[in-house]
Amino acid sequence: MSLRTLLSGMIQQVEGAYAVMLMGYDCIAIDEVHLGRPGFDVQMMTVEYATVIKEIQRTVEVVGAGDMEEITITTKQSCMILRVINEELFAAFVLSRDGNVGKARYLLRANALTMIKAIE
Repeated sequence: MSLRTLLSGMIQQVEGAYAVMLMGYDCIAIDEVHLGRPGFDVQMMTVEYATVIKEIQRTVEVVGAGDMEEITITTKQSCMILRVINEELFAAFVLSRDGNVGKARYLLRANALTMIKAIE
């Protein structure tokens, strides 16, 4: 299964989803699928958050809290779930504030290995 097919299937399953993507920590999207118009620049938001993720990971390592797995960022307009895939990649779901966050979290976790296999 291609990464695009996988991401397309994931976004169709989540009510209120705007985008789902696989990105490198270098802020380059491996692939992404968009649905709807959120009213803000999803790509820019994800790039900016990638920088924040690196700092949070460093902090988690310094304090010895274990490996970081997931971050959820909620604003008045949206919710973004960032899931660590490996040391080079993370996946992100961007949803409306009232989107199905639980389903998005589940799909990111359940499809992490499939995303890696899709790009090998």
